[in-house]
Amino acid sequence: MRKILLLPMFLFFSFTGFAQIEGPTTVQQNHNLLSGLDAPNEGVGIKGGVNFSRVHGSDKDNLGDVSGHTNFHAGVFAQFALTEFFSIQPEVLYSRTGYERNDSTFRFNYFDVPVLAVFNISDNFSVHLGPQVGLMIASKEDGSEIDLGPYNTFSYGAAAGLEGRINRFRLGARYVHGLADLRKEDDAGNSIDQDIKNGVIQVYIGIGF
Repeated sequence: MRKILLLPMFLFFSFTGFAQIEGPTTVQQNHNLLSGLDAPNEGVGIKGGVNFSRVHGSDKDNLGDVSGHTNFHAGVFAQFALTEFFSIQPEVLYSRTGYERNDSTFRFNYFDVPVLAVFNISDNFSVHLGPQVGLMIASKEDGSEIDLGPYNTFSYGAAAGLEGRINRFRLGARYVHGLADLRKEDDAGNSIDQDIKNGVIQVYIGIGF
């Protein structure tokens, strides 16, 4: 478990460390012009907010009467400017998703790593697009741990969203469309090809430094 917890932080600090050891390129010289609270696409920070998750896919109806699940996400981000218009933003997030079925709550805890292209429409508004990978670290039914064995613990998908910025504060919304099947085995341990995937709407607030 300790190795699993250290993996997302290693990825995040690898991103930030790479930016710091790079030579004095033209892009980095321009960072001086983009630094501070007035920078529209540069910096590091923390963020957190609400997850509105649902499952999707052609086999979703096989689960029966299924509804969405509301929980939270939180983590850190680093944004690296390439031009005044464009930047790259990696994040490391702890995120809880799931669904409700027959009065039971199924919850899945992930460490997610989105790597987003950020397009600044203005100094205070941007569009985010990019891939996301994740690692499921726990699964629960009504608060009790259940076996991770039947689930695909590695997930991947695509994220898209909008973000507004006022001084050091950021407010945004994002949709993450899962592309990996949630389960790989049935309860008896038999391999299955079940088209049921996660989908999450995230609404968040962030603080940059």
